[in-house]
Amino acid sequence: MVDEAAVHQVSPLLAPMSKDEARRRFFDFMTKVTQYEELVDAGKMFLVKFRQELEHFRRPMIPMESGAVSQLVKSNYTDRLKSYLEAGCHLQHQSIQNINQLQSCEEKLEDHINKAKVLIEELECLAEDVYSTTLIASLSILEASDCSDGDNNLPADCCEDEGQSVDPLDSAVSYSSVMILVHNMLKLDYSMQVRKEASTCHYFLFTFGCYFVTEVCYPAGEDSQGTEP
Repeated sequence: MVDEAAVHQVSPLLAPMSKDEARRRFFDFMTKVTQYEELVDAGKMFLVKFRQELEHFRRPMIPMESGAVSQLVKSNYTDRLKSYLEAGCHLQHQSIQNINQLQSCEEKLEDHINKAKVLIEELECLAEDVYSTTLIASLSILEASDCSDGDNNLPADCCEDEGQSVDPLDSAVSYSSVMILVHNMLKLDYSMQVRKEASTCHYFLFTFGCYFVTEVCYPAGEDSQGTEP
């Protein structure tokens, strides 16, 4: 919130910022926007890689119902093929590699999410800084304008100062409006990216849990009921 006392007595720091200052802060803001977009692009690559590795655990088994496939398997039925079929058409070393890749992708995704969160917070600070400075300056100018309406004997140089402050203020207002709009859009995008990453990781846990139960705890060919004590 804006301090009302500050509105009535504006310090030099709260005066309307110059065009150069407003432009500099806007460029700083857009630089961080570019960094955020680069993080999103890199995060999408890790998400694609994550899903590719996840598909390994969803790969269907050999359809033994097909007569041609069944005949082909029987004609090439070796101990190695038998172990492969009993393992659910998965190779143990390959599954371990996939799990390691999944863990690596998940860690990188989490790191990108955290970095994006920091950038969103920095963008919010920049936007709020320009907005608050512009708001206080605008209120001060309006107050000065109201005073001048009730006093026609103000010095001419005061009127000149008021007119000179309008142009920089217009620039600051324009930059502030764009910064607030862009920040709100990126904040919404960030929320969507977080939900997408969370849903993908939850789906991985569910898929891997099913794989672990069916292929590790109760692999094909073993009695799922266990032995009697």
